[in-house]
Amino acid sequence: MNYSDFYMAIIRQRANAVDARAQRLGPMLAALEGPAPVRSHDPLTVRFAAAADAPALARLAELDCAPLPPAPLLVGERDGRPIVALSLSDGAVVANPFVPTRDVVALLELRARQLGREGRPRRGRRHAIAWRLLRAGG
Repeated sequence: MNYSDFYMAIIRQRANAVDARAQRLGPMLAALEGPAPVRSHDPLTVRFAAAADAPALARLAELDCAPLPPAPLLVGERDGRPIVALSLSDGAVVANPFVPTRDVVALLELRARQLGREGRPRRGRRHAIAWRLLRAGG
């Protein structure tokens, strides 16, 4: 096998992976009501993630082609939809790639610095178990 055959095999493999991902994400993207134009005066909510946010955050991580960051998470929402999630544990970020989010990420990073380690929400054992189950995929 020469180099050109090797490169073509890699390209085919990558194309198959992209096609499979498109088939998996296609219905999810079609279900979105189309991205509304984001303007600076659109209301933005910054809050801690709750267990009820698990499906939306998993969808957000899938759109960003990244794993869901470890809890606790700060979430940035516009129009009631999460567009950015930032981990207070390690600073990892997942964001909707179809929405401008640079300003929201900067705001979440600022808020995370303000909170510091002592500002994390205190949750009970039940909450920790729910987040572990979420991270495990169950």
